[in-house]
Amino acid sequence: MAVMTMVFCAIVLFTAWPVFAQGQDHDSARIETLEAGMARAKKSGAKGQLPTAWWNLDKKIKLAKDNGATDAQWQAMTVDVERLNNAAAFVAQMRKQKSGLEAMLGRFDQALAEMAALHGLQVDPSLSGKPAADDLITRLSPAIVARQIEVDSLRIANRRYEATYGTQAVYQDSMITALQVEVSSLHQKLWQTELRAGVAEADRSAAETVLTLKQQREQAINQLRSSFAPDEADVRLTNDGSIVMRVYGISFGIGSAKLQAGQSDLLAKLTAAIELFPHSTVRIEGHTDNTGSRETNLRLSQDRAATVARRLEKDLGLFLESIATEGFGPDKPLALNSSAEGRARNRRIDVVISGG
Repeated sequence: MAVMTMVFCAIVLFTAWPVFAQGQDHDSARIETLEAGMARAKKSGAKGQLPTAWWNLDKKIKLAKDNGATDAQWQAMTVDVERLNNAAAFVAQMRKQKSGLEAMLGRFDQALAEMAALHGLQVDPSLSGKPAADDLITRLSPAIVARQIEVDSLRIANRRYEATYGTQAVYQDSMITALQVEVSSLHQKLWQTELRAGVAEADRSAAETVLTLKQQREQAINQLRSSFAPDEADVRLTNDGSIVMRVYGISFGIGSAKLQAGQSDLLAKLTAAIELFPHSTVRIEGHTDNTGSRETNLRLSQDRAATVARRLEKDLGLFLESIATEGFGPDKPLALNSSAEGRARNRRIDVVISGG
């Protein structure tokens, strides 16, 4: 029985020995690679300039050499050796330059400023280095949450606009049709009034006045639509009967509320359009795409709306600030901001004519 046991153990050892020896050879190759990397890092000055990283990694390699390691641990040590070499090379380069630490601090502060700008924040000018980083991290958390909420809101708004955008032309046609039906009905009522015995002349005059106003409004809307080129503006009717001229052709400088040259013809058309409705109220609304922070775009859209309003007041001979203005920034897009065409469509001035 003892002889059989010894024979079995010998067979198992003989069978497993190639696999065991192969594993040892593989670990030896890994150790040689890691030690070669540590030698390069030492030559670059890592042992003296980055002592904590050096000794921690050297200890890990020695433990793996004595006790073995998992594949994940070997891989992690390989990455750590490569990082140590890169860090040592960077520190060596900084030491060769004059004011190396100052230059490195400047690059660090610049990176913090760029990260802050991505979220519409500014680094506290009185802070630098780690205190500046800690302060930015504290303020980034709510900023990131707010940005995500804004993105989610815009996505919902975009889906809503996509769902309704295709029905807007049909809605406009239905509004015109409704006006035409109303005019026909008024014609019929006027004819019946004329035939009805004993109708007061005042009632007949009032009916004629209403009919005339409806016809004039229909003609004015048709005239507006035909006066603008497709790339200048389009005219829409709202549920409450207001007229909205969405003006895409007005150009401003990038990030500026100053009108660019060559706007006179289009502004003259807007002036003539407003004069078609002498008893109406006018409001100028500014809109932007979502490039940059929301706060900046809100201010820019308000300033652009004010610029157009002041110009129209001058051309119309109105008192200063008699035309109301409002800036919506990126909050009311007409198209997706993911394309240049969509962003161009969202950058617009809306002229809203109500009443009259």
